[in-house]
Amino acid sequence: MDEAKAAQSAAFTWGGVRKGAVAGSAMAANAAIYGVIFGALAAQAGFDLLVAAAMSGLVYAGGAQVASLQIWASPIPLAAVWATSFAVNARYILQSASLRPWLRGSPPARTYASLFTLSDAGWAMALHRWRSERPDAGFLFGTGAVQYLPWVGGTVLGHVLGNRIGSPQSWGLDFIFPAFFAAMAAVMWKRRSDIGPIVVGGGAALIAERFLAGHWSLVVGGLAGSLVGVIAHGRRP
Repeated sequence: MDEAKAAQSAAFTWGGVRKGAVAGSAMAANAAIYGVIFGALAAQAGFDLLVAAAMSGLVYAGGAQVASLQIWASPIPLAAVWATSFAVNARYILQSASLRPWLRGSPPARTYASLFTLSDAGWAMALHRWRSERPDAGFLFGTGAVQYLPWVGGTVLGHVLGNRIGSPQSWGLDFIFPAFFAAMAAVMWKRRSDIGPIVVGGGAALIAERFLAGHWSLVVGGLAGSLVGVIAHGRRP
């Protein structure tokens, strides 16, 4: 980290928002596609259109939302949903913490708005940019905001389509859950040491599926993989 840059008070400018939106525009189509997938799955899970759209608008976390659908039931297993969402989104705690030195001095309301729209790609782009110029929280906000509307809009479109396609099995939509998380694992696999959390998490989920009732296998697998990931990260030079 460039300590001199991080020590400066962060600004929040609309010029920064525009630059962030331009930088993040390449991810807008990706957000829309994932939104359509989530919307279709939410429709098949029995969500009303308004509920599905509100979930995307208020939660804005694709992985956690898809994982929650996997264990959704009546009555809602709140503990399992919360634990699953936490396990899937735990990385954002570390990402947000890493941004604190760069966002020092930015107005709290704007800082938290920027963190609400935080995405993996936006976090990486902001850190890269701020190492060479003064931090601008508007840039981080722009990278997330440009994905927000396509995500919510995609959810609405996917829900409408999901109510019209009939049985999800006939279209192969029952395979989307494992395919979605397999794709996430592939994207996050950057080095050989990353295979440990993936293998441990998958193995723990399979064991839990055999011995625990309900959908606790997702929670067990997510927490086990996260714990191994933390340990592995701590051992890296």
